[in-house]
Amino acid sequence: MKTKIAFKYGLISGGLIVGSWFLTIGMSENPDFALGEIIGYAIMLAALTAVFLGIKRIRDEQGSLSFKEAFLNGLGITLVASIIYVVGWMIYMPNFAPEFVDKYRISQIELIEQSDATQDEKTKEINEMNEWMESYEKPHVMAAMTFTEIFPVGLIVTLISSLILKRK
Repeated sequence: MKTKIAFKYGLISGGLIVGSWFLTIGMSENPDFALGEIIGYAIMLAALTAVFLGIKRIRDEQGSLSFKEAFLNGLGITLVASIIYVVGWMIYMPNFAPEFVDKYRISQIELIEQSDATQDEKTKEINEMNEWMESYEKPHVMAAMTFTEIFPVGLIVTLISSLILKRK
């Protein structure tokens, strides 16, 4: 694996995503979490094009690249980007969006209340949501959950990029 390229392109990718959070600070007092999730994953996918660019750079420099080598290099870029994403969120959320957990909890409870479920089912779902949100406030849980947001997307981008860019 080309460590220098993994760090460079992973830093670019992770930095773009984290930077986008600062551009959207305070855009809405009552955020639409469903729309925010779509926009967030679109930004993530756009930033993860750095995986493709990093693999392409290696292929262009070497003239050839096996699927395995492309995949391992893409995986390195994805890991760096994912780590930056997690560290960025662990700093950003409590310092720049401390109300995030409460706003998210309220939005989810509103969705549950609007559902067609029975009152007992709604109560059970709300209790489960509250338990989940309490566990999310623990740093190791927050870090793990945040990692699972970006890493699978990066893995898919790595797989597709490796298939496209392999050259014997």
